[in-house]
Amino acid sequence: MTYTRHNHIENLALDYEHDSAYEDFEIDQADLEAAAQTKLILQGETFTGVLEDCSYISVDPQYFGELSVGQRRLYEILLSLQESAIYSVTTIGRLTQAMDLKNPLACGKRLENLQALGVISGFRG
Repeated sequence: MTYTRHNHIENLALDYEHDSAYEDFEIDQADLEAAAQTKLILQGETFTGVLEDCSYISVDPQYFGELSVGQRRLYEILLSLQESAIYSVTTIGRLTQAMDLKNPLACGKRLENLQALGVISGFRG
């Protein structure tokens, strides 16, 4: 009998959480700008709101599982945003800058991985 833990940190493509993973790719600047301008709304609940092209994200404030260093940093930023107001709006570009990344795709991958681990919900990447 074989068991697979799909939502375990060892099963995630962690290399793509860093700028260096995208250095050899030819990525259209317009695609990078579109990724950076993706809006995230943090409010503690996930649902489809009135704003289109947004992800309504909820962060689990009680998450204590294993995270990479980059995932932990993003988790702390998102949790801070969620707890600081009734709702907060940010973009992947702003999160990219806050984590000293240059490529919004790396930030997007961290968001995807946080969702795969059950740390956040509602991200539509």
